[in-house]
Amino acid sequence: MKRITLILPVLFSLLIWSPQLLAQEEEVSKNEILGAMNSFDGLNLSSDKKDKLKQTNKNAVDDLFEIAKGDYSPEEKNKKFMMVKEDNAKIFKDILGEDNFKKYKKSVKKKLRPYKRRAKLIGFLI
Repeated sequence: MKRITLILPVLFSLLIWSPQLLAQEEEVSKNEILGAMNSFDGLNLSSDKKDKLKQTNKNAVDDLFEIAKGDYSPEEKNKKFMMVKEDNAKIFKDILGEDNFKKYKKSVKKKLRPYKRRAKLIGFLI
């Protein structure tokens, strides 16, 4: 009887957490991510700046997916993810300026939140 009382909480917790663990394995498409990142509402950007940002976003997403699928150790992946994030932040600041970058970053983080739950690498985009 004691064994059953010890095993029941473990089984109960597995039942509760298993859907969330399985959800982490879902694939997020590049198009979903780029759709969220390529909305520049409220920034009043020229078409040239929008094109530059779209290209930067595409490169960032491609880089992250390439790193995620690569044969790197977890530490190497984390370092590479951080490098991509820092490089992109510099490019975004150069294109947008500090104030618009903050607005854009806040907007994109909000839009990427549902995807971040499905794929943790989304957190390294911006």
